[in-house]
Amino acid sequence: MINTVNSLSDRKVYIVSLGCSKNRVDTEIMLGRLIRAGYLITGTLNQADAVIVNTCGFLQESVNEALSELTALAGHKNKTGFRLVATGCLVQRMGKELLHKVPEIDALVGVHGYNDIVSAVTGGRKTAVPKTACEYPSAFYHNRVMTTGPGWAYLRIADGCDNNCSYCLIPKIRGRFRSRKMGDIVAEARMLVSKGVKEINLIAQDTTNYGLDLHGKRCLGKLVKRLDKVPGLEWIRILYAHPAHLDEGLINDLSETEHAVNYLDLPLQHASDRILASMGRRTTKKSITSLIKKLRKESPGLVLRTTMMVGYPGETEKEFRELMDLAVGSGFDRLGAFVFSPEPGTRAAGLPGQVDAGTKDRRLRRLMEQQQKISLSRNRIRLNKKVMVLVEGECVNDLNIKFRKGFRYYGRSRAEAPEVDGKVYIKTGKRLEYGSIVPVRIDRAWDYDLGGTLINQQDWALC
Repeated sequence: MINTVNSLSDRKVYIVSLGCSKNRVDTEIMLGRLIRAGYLITGTLNQADAVIVNTCGFLQESVNEALSELTALAGHKNKTGFRLVATGCLVQRMGKELLHKVPEIDALVGVHGYNDIVSAVTGGRKTAVPKTACEYPSAFYHNRVMTTGPGWAYLRIADGCDNNCSYCLIPKIRGRFRSRKMGDIVAEARMLVSKGVKEINLIAQDTTNYGLDLHGKRCLGKLVKRLDKVPGLEWIRILYAHPAHLDEGLINDLSETEHAVNYLDLPLQHASDRILASMGRRTTKKSITSLIKKLRKESPGLVLRTTMMVGYPGETEKEFRELMDLAVGSGFDRLGAFVFSPEPGTRAAGLPGQVDAGTKDRRLRRLMEQQQKISLSRNRIRLNKKVMVLVEGECVNDLNIKFRKGFRYYGRSRAEAPEVDGKVYIKTGKRLEYGSIVPVRIDRAWDYDLGGTLINQQDWALC
């Protein structure tokens, strides 16, 4: 749930944002439109005149989460009488069928209907679930209300997807891949910096495909080089880089920038050639290992993150071992994984050889237990190194991180992406400003997190 502030306005909206970072940006866009229409945002459900649930519909697990959230809020609605609005990917996926699941919903707004969010909240529209992908104007993004940070934000450079992977519903939910104009993206980056943002994380369903639809060629490197010149922007991070679309030109462009961090999120999904072909990933184990070797060679110290899927239809023990061996051989600094889910409407849902749930869960556990050891070894390499850390919060204010006794603050270095990677915990007797970037010497390494001591700039210069 997004942290919000209370207000004294007569018209208040309470919002729950589920799912990925792309959904988070949609939530921020809706908040911006509502505030411009005179609404204020409340973090107290009992004060709300309207409640919005921005849903995810990618996997059955996310569908269940959204339905559970909507059902729980429907129970509260009977007590306080607020207007319940469902938005997002699950709405786009299910349409009016969602009303049969949760009849207390007052309005539906799909991912192509956010222009109608104010009308949905006020009661003017029952449904806004257009099938045609919407091209939102640049101002639509520039009026976003930031819910991340402090000091960082997501910047969506495109929406939709053309990859049509066999297991994925995103092209059916969000439409064809649509790049935003480069000038609009740069203008939004300047707006974010004016609000105190020092780090932007570039996101799309496939960031490496950026510009192909507009210019007939991929232009992510050119975009990053333009963002590199935005005054006050310290870190630029690329997430969701499809390995089939990462080429020599992008690698060279990134090497010529000052603020692009030496970090790359490269979702691979698998290592078996047969499974990769069935998925429609347009990569092979050979091309993957060659790409990783090239990246490591040309970008010393590169932090690599990947995502893997286990239990794809027909996955044998031998093919799963291929995945495990690739993870070991590549030494990914960060690795996330999920089990295959046979989503209705995808090609993979109808494939023979569906793997049973127990086998999928065991394979997921084995992969993550292995990665835990790899992550610890990679973290230990960073002991006694000096890093710059973006301060995100104070340990005493967060019950989830009190186990790091003796550390006062937490944040991230260039080597950690927000929300999915570990933290750097900071020992200091000084008061630090949230959103500031400070020098830290690493002296503790855990499985996924690091601990360090604040040092002064003079000590940094002498290192």
